[in-house]
Amino acid sequence: MKVAYFIATVNQSDGVTHVLRSLIMEEKNLGLKSVIVTSRSKYASILPSPTIKIPAVVPPFAYKDYRIALPETDGFEKQLDKFKPDIIHLHSPDTIAWPALKYAQKRNIPVIATYHTNFARYTSYSHLTSLKPLVWWWLKKIYNQTQFVTAPSSGAARELTSHRIKNINIIPWGVDFTSFNPSFRSLEWRKKINQGQEKSILLCACRLRAEKDLETLAAVYQRLRRKNHNFSLVVAGDGPMRKTLEKDLPEVVFLGYLEGKALSTAYASSDILFFPSSTETFGNVIIEGMASGLTPVIADAGGGRTFIKNGENGFLAKPKNVTDFYNQIVKLLDNPRLLETTRHEALKSSKNFLWPEVAQKMFKLYQKAIRLNKGR
Repeated sequence: MKVAYFIATVNQSDGVTHVLRSLIMEEKNLGLKSVIVTSRSKYASILPSPTIKIPAVVPPFAYKDYRIALPETDGFEKQLDKFKPDIIHLHSPDTIAWPALKYAQKRNIPVIATYHTNFARYTSYSHLTSLKPLVWWWLKKIYNQTQFVTAPSSGAARELTSHRIKNINIIPWGVDFTSFNPSFRSLEWRKKINQGQEKSILLCACRLRAEKDLETLAAVYQRLRRKNHNFSLVVAGDGPMRKTLEKDLPEVVFLGYLEGKALSTAYASSDILFFPSSTETFGNVIIEGMASGLTPVIADAGGGRTFIKNGENGFLAKPKNVTDFYNQIVKLLDNPRLLETTRHEALKSSKNFLWPEVAQKMFKLYQKAIRLNKGR
């Protein structure tokens, strides 16, 4: 089977890119061949398949590494014809979707799409809430032209259904246990972060953008400091909010963008994953933290809450509620035994998220889409 993936932007720090990379690697083990249609990017080589690069522009309102593809097929049609895909898999519901759908319709190729990002919720962080109905109209128009839409969590699936998007299949993502596991825990790293003192370490790992609810992170941190709790906060990631956060939170350790062993060590050497984002459709960071042996304290919203049993393998706090996040974190800081038991349960729960199983489910969905398309 041959699959053509369409993704607007390939970026080393983007969760969608990492998901696609892991999916392609596992699907190769099943004998699938693939090609990626994407905009020109210096990071395209990190994906383990050949790429067909199409013209794109950088919109003035977007993050610097994001691209919007020009809605035309001339840039990839001939190259994709040589590959002869059996199925097209959309990973970006933006302008790259239209040429993909047009190409598939002309050649009678089935299309499935994956819902990665809650763009509708992002509008409130850009003071563009009035555009939210337009975003859902756009997504509905694209997704309902595909055979199937996959959602990474039941929460994301319910949201799609509520906006009359059809043929939804829930396929949660996996975690790479070779990269995220407790064996990377480093006492030397902990001593460096804590400056030789004995403290619990809170880790926040994400792109430093407004839609990750980082104002909540800052407010909770400042309250913990005022109450003299014994802890350190480490932030792994980069983005447009970094300078402001560094200025407002001078005691916090900002590690910048991490990858490879450095990221694995930061995860496994911390104690609590503090992740306030309420816009996640899944939450790769949460599963990576759990696999590394951290207790997650996350927003009771989005995809992450679907695999957290509150008080057992993590804690849920009301979205953007500083007091609730504070109280949940203090439970763990004040009770080392509770921290240890919930870390153990989080690690155990993470074993349910296996990439080989994800690839098998996706492969079966491809087969079903191709079979149904032939029936038509």
